[in-house]
Amino acid sequence: MSSPTYYESSVLKKLFALLITLIFSFPLIGAETIPSISIGSYGEIAEIQKTLDDEKFIAGLKLAQQYLNKKTISAYEKAIGLGLKGQLLYGDGQLNESIAIYREILTLEEIPKTLRSKSHLVLCQLMVVNEQYDDALTEISKLQKVALENPDVLTVLESHIHLMQGNYSIALKAILRIVKETRAKGLAPKEEWLQILHACYFHVERYIEMVTIMEELNETYPKKEYTHKLADSYGLAGKSQSRLVILEALNDIEPLSEATDIKALVNLHLSNSAPYKAAKILNQALERKVVPASEQNLKLLGYAWLEAKETSLALNPLARAASLSSHGNIHLRIAQIFVDEEKWLDASSWVKEGIRKGNLNSVADTNIMLGIILLNQQKLSESRSAFIKAIDTGEKTLLASRWLEYIDRL
Repeated sequence: MSSPTYYESSVLKKLFALLITLIFSFPLIGAETIPSISIGSYGEIAEIQKTLDDEKFIAGLKLAQQYLNKKTISAYEKAIGLGLKGQLLYGDGQLNESIAIYREILTLEEIPKTLRSKSHLVLCQLMVVNEQYDDALTEISKLQKVALENPDVLTVLESHIHLMQGNYSIALKAILRIVKETRAKGLAPKEEWLQILHACYFHVERYIEMVTIMEELNETYPKKEYTHKLADSYGLAGKSQSRLVILEALNDIEPLSEATDIKALVNLHLSNSAPYKAAKILNQALERKVVPASEQNLKLLGYAWLEAKETSLALNPLARAASLSSHGNIHLRIAQIFVDEEKWLDASSWVKEGIRKGNLNSVADTNIMLGIILLNQQKLSESRSAFIKAIDTGEKTLLASRWLEYIDRL
């Protein structure tokens, strides 16, 4: 099974974007004195803030630059203006420029330590979003020497970086420590922490622990996507029955919309001797076009109907699969259905078409089947030719020879 989609780095990056907040919204450290903001600057800051809230980034950048061009603002007021400009740039997709702005904030000397440390933290997060992992780790190392209100965020950020760099064991060790410490305090770990921990367990192939974490996510932060991913986790952990129960329950509430989930449910029903359920679910998914009508899927449907003893329902999907196939083996399976029903003319047509298409698993078996079909049509000469062709392949020589002997006795 492939890795669930939320393990992809592009999705993990979104977690960092959620952490980027206005630099002056963080709590203060200790009793640090924070400089005042003039009434005029406060009004302009509020106006720039509104453009950020309304996602009017271009207009906001214009206002921010006008504000920063003023020579009367203090270093603290300038830092706030730069922070707003940095976030407007981030919102506008100008990531490198946003990083440069936060670096500029750190060059200002007369700003509160709180503002400096929180700006530094945002800089680290932006670097991670920009995939500057080594630079981010360097900055995190510097930040760890500063007293932060919530140092856990640095450990989580560091764990994210190691996860995206493929250092899964290091990432696991870091995030697991934070989660355990949080639980020891009687608190529930944050949602994104459990997501990271789940991803780490996946990559180090500790599937049982991975299931436990996804069960916790599903219970503590209930979402439909977590229920689906819990089913995936059960599959990786070898708990097929648990996976079947969840997928079936989800499908009963609302027909599954992901092809991978539907195929998983179909195969689970097949492995649990419930081919009729499997065929019905797959047939409905094909009709809804949620699952593509590919050779593989049509063949799976046909075989499921056959296993459910619904031969008439199997013929159409198998015929469609045969038309899409680059070989004639599906044609032979259809021919076998007609052989079992003693419909020799139909069986003969399908075998001959299979031979014409070629790339068969066994040419000898195919000619023996054709020989038997022709024999039952009383076409002895053609039947003999088919058995001779089987002998010529060098396979199934004894079986084909016995059929020739039988023809000779007629």
